[in-house]
Amino acid sequence: MAFQIDRRQTMLAGLGAATALPAMTAHAAGPDPLFGAALYADVKAYAGLGEHRTGTAGDDATTVWMERALKAAGYAVERQAFDYPVFELGHVDIALGGRMLESFPYWTPVATPAGGITAPLSPSGGAGKIALLDLPIGAGGGLESPPPPEIVAAVNGGALAVVAITENPLGEMAALNRNPKAAAWKVPVVLAAGREADALKAAAAAGRSVTVRLEGHSVTRPAHNVIGRRAGPGKPIVISTPKSGWFHCAGERGAGIAIWLGLARWLAASTKDNIIVVASSGHEFDGYGAHHFTQTLAPKPADTRMWVAIGANVAAYDFALEDGQIARQPVPQATRTLGVSGPLVALGAKAFAGQRGYDKPLDLDAHNAPGELATFRKLGYRPLVGLVAGHPLHHTRRDLADVTDGAMLEPVARGLQAIIATA
Repeated sequence: MAFQIDRRQTMLAGLGAATALPAMTAHAAGPDPLFGAALYADVKAYAGLGEHRTGTAGDDATTVWMERALKAAGYAVERQAFDYPVFELGHVDIALGGRMLESFPYWTPVATPAGGITAPLSPSGGAGKIALLDLPIGAGGGLESPPPPEIVAAVNGGALAVVAITENPLGEMAALNRNPKAAAWKVPVVLAAGREADALKAAAAAGRSVTVRLEGHSVTRPAHNVIGRRAGPGKPIVISTPKSGWFHCAGERGAGIAIWLGLARWLAASTKDNIIVVASSGHEFDGYGAHHFTQTLAPKPADTRMWVAIGANVAAYDFALEDGQIARQPVPQATRTLGVSGPLVALGAKAFAGQRGYDKPLDLDAHNAPGELATFRKLGYRPLVGLVAGHPLHHTRRDLADVTDGAMLEPVARGLQAIIATA
C-alpha cells in the first residue's frame, strides 16, 4: 500500500487512543474483566498486532496473544491448524494523472508484471483495456457471497486488468470476502475507494491510461483456530468469535474479541461451568476456520448446553461524513442484531434493554440470521445466542481503535453476561 495510507493509519490510531481516554476513566482498573477499561485495552492490543488476514504475521501474532490470555485465565489451550493459501501482498495502487489512488486486491490475487499494467481505462473493458466497474454497496461483502457478476464478465471479456469501485457510505475502499481457496483470477483485479469514483469515471470516459500495480506472491501457510477449555460438570457452554479479517479490524473483530476474552475470564473466575471458547481464523474466506471447528473438534449440538456467537462490529460507534470528514457519532450504529433461540427472547430483551438494535431480539427458531450465526443455527445448536452488526467502516482500513471505547463495550458485555448467567 502507498506510504500516505500507512502514515494516515498511524495518525488515526493515535487519535483513537487519545479520544477514548475520557470514556475509560469511568471505570477504575479492578478485578472485573468486563469493566470497560479492561475490554478497551484488549481492543487496542488486538488492533495493534497489525493486519489480520488469515495465515499472515498479524494472524499468527493474534494466535500467540490469545493463547497467553487464555492460559493466564486458567484454560487448557490448543491450536487447531489448517493449511491455507496466503497471498503475501507487497504493493498495490492505481496511478492516475500523477496521483496514487488507494487500492487493494480482490481475492484470489494474481500479480501484475514488474512495473504494473498501463492501458486505457474503459467502462466496457475488452481486449487491450483496463476495465472500470462500479459495484453496488454490499456486493461481495458477505459470507458465502458469489463474486460480483460484473467482475466475472470483465475478466472473461479479455480485459488486461479490472478496477472495481467499492461504494461505501463514507467513501472508503472496502475489501470483499471470497470463497475459500478460490482460484486466482486470470488477470489482476483491484478495488478502489468510492471517493475516487468521479475521477476514475472521467478518466474512463476520456479513454485515459492508468497504471495498475499489484505486487506479491502466494504461499501455503498454516492458519490456526485458538481453543480454550475449562473442564466442569455437565455439558459445555461454547463461546465463539472470529479472529481474522482484512485489515486492523478494531471494530469488526476487536470489539467482539475483547468481549469474548472478558466473558472467558469471568466464567473461569466466577463459575464452575464446563466452558469451551474458540476464536476462528479464515473468517474473510466464508468462515473457513469456524466450519473446520464445527466439523471436527466442536461438541455436537445435543452435547452442548449453549452456544454464544459473537460476530462483527458488535460494540462500535456510528460514523458519518461531516464537512467532508469522517466523524464519530455519539451513538452506536443502527444495524445491530441480537439473535436468540425462542425461549430466550424475553431474557434477551431484558438483558439488552435500552441498547439500540439489541433490545428487540430476533427469534432464531423462527428466523435466520446473518454471518456465522447462521452457520451455528443451521447445524442445530440450541439454545443459541448471537450478536452481529453492520458498520460504515466495515472491511475498511479506517476501522481503527477509535471506533469504540470502554463506554461502548461494557454494556454489550454485560448483556451477554446476564444471558449466560440466567439461561
